[in-house]
Amino acid sequence: MADFRKVLQNTINSFIENNTLAVKKKDTSLFSAILTEDCIRIYRPLSFIQRYPQVFKTEITNADYEAQMKMELQTMQDVSQKVTRTVIDTVERKATLWTEQTVFTVNGSKNVVEVIWDLNFSEDGTRVSQIMEFVDTYESTKVLEQMLAQAGAK
Repeated sequence: MADFRKVLQNTINSFIENNTLAVKKKDTSLFSAILTEDCIRIYRPLSFIQRYPQVFKTEITNADYEAQMKMELQTMQDVSQKVTRTVIDTVERKATLWTEQTVFTVNGSKNVVEVIWDLNFSEDGTRVSQIMEFVDTYESTKVLEQMLAQAGAK
């Protein structure tokens, strides 16, 4: 079981690294690089998702997420992520990550957004099969409002 835990931890590390590299390289395909083809991304809390229907759907596919991020990447200069807590369940093939994401936008602003990721893994643990993303709505609202304003200005 210790070996499987290591496999899951490596997949988690790749997931976090790919999310950071996708922003740095402006390459949306990196967001899905270690996800299963049928991976579903779920956003929470629902109240936040309902506030921004032009940005979020309750559940989206890899292709939908990559398309959504094309718009967001236009306004993001860089991002850094710090994982503050990781809980891994090897029996259920799940993990929960608490992260602090520092988002730097092209207009020079900087916001720290807390995100909790619930990840489900493929049978062998090498790919993510489902993502539930719970976002810090206060900080995320500030970032989204800046992004929407900038996207509308183009």
